[in-house]
Amino acid sequence: MKWFDKWFRNKCIQAWNERNEIGEDSPIPITKAGLVRGGGQSIDSPGMNFTVYRASGGHVIETRTYDRHKDRNNHGLHIITDDKDIGDEIGKIITFEQLRS
Repeated sequence: MKWFDKWFRNKCIQAWNERNEIGEDSPIPITKAGLVRGGGQSIDSPGMNFTVYRASGGHVIETRTYDRHKDRNNHGLHIITDDKDIGDEIGKIITFEQLRS
């Protein structure tokens, strides 16, 4: 198994050297621990989930968001009557939920 040990060692050294070549001006910000700096929104952060239920006289929209700071799931219910445009009303719901959080 000496060949595997050498190969693995060389791959580790190669990965270490490639990581160290990424400088501060790189588009990939890396800390000394190898983690991406920041902590803001990223593609893997939880977003807002919608469920649309048909009801007599309109629609019921359920919103679900996750608050990472409080470790809590937030739920909201909104009613859209048939006489209103569902697209405009969903836009208002999104704005309302973003302002509330």
